[in-house]
Amino acid sequence: MLFTVFTGWGANLSQPADPDKEQMIKEVKVLVDKLVQGCETANADAVLGVSANSPEFSYVVNRQFNTYSEFENGLKGWFDMITGQKLTVENERFTFPFFNSVLYSADLGIVMNYKNGRTVVTDRGRWLLLFKKTGADWKLVHGSEFYIYKDAPKDAPTPPPAP
Repeated sequence: MLFTVFTGWGANLSQPADPDKEQMIKEVKVLVDKLVQGCETANADAVLGVSANSPEFSYVVNRQFNTYSEFENGLKGWFDMITGQKLTVENERFTFPFFNSVLYSADLGIVMNYKNGRTVVTDRGRWLLLFKKTGADWKLVHGSEFYIYKDAPKDAPTPPPAP
């Protein structure tokens, strides 16, 4: 039933023209690259800089829902525990649910290196990010990532996540 409601509702909203879509993709891709770089260098300010500090913000990691303040606190705590990460992002897709939003999706793999020497590798997961343009700026208003992680073998070099 909800699918029918959302499908009917979305069909009546204006969609951006193709040239606009290309520009929207370029602008959002810059933010995605900033997110990846911020995550890889454990830089919470870089990640939060592309996120909307607003009541509409939400982020879900493996079924755990976070408001902006919960996300901020969790992110800073997480980044305090790691030296860095390597993200593998593949099969990027961009869709346009509304005239002022872009839904980004990609396959995601992560190798996390902890300060205590532990290394964790994720199985290939999924990353969904909803960006919204307010005024002249794009901001992340919703994100979700789903994956399974496990300790890397102790005697083996850490492989990149499988594609």
